[in-house]
Amino acid sequence: MSSKKMNAKSFLSVLYKFRKRFGKIILIIDRAPWHRAKKVKKYLDKYRREIKIIWFPRGCPEMNPVEECWRQAKIEVNGGRVHESFETMEKELMRFLKYKKFKQDMVKYLRP
Repeated sequence: MSSKKMNAKSFLSVLYKFRKRFGKIILIIDRAPWHRAKKVKKYLDKYRREIKIIWFPRGCPEMNPVEECWRQAKIEVNGGRVHESFETMEKELMRFLKYKKFKQDMVKYLRP
């Protein structure tokens, strides 16, 4: 998983699979470069009736629930220690992300 780099091509592959499996979808995404790439914009324009995009507000990572997951991972996996190798840290991070049940207060993401 970590050996694959997220880019416009891989994001388009995900969009294609979602659209084929679910038909109409609503995605709430951040403004990562691969979400805003020209190829992606073109694809989203073509399938705008099937795919609705809601963008997280700029400069508000606290409104993006995945940022809380990254925060918890940073504390749990790194915790101020140095890993013996990148591979060791990567394995621990993958294990953490696979098995961790994240504590999320979803009410804080709701806005009136």
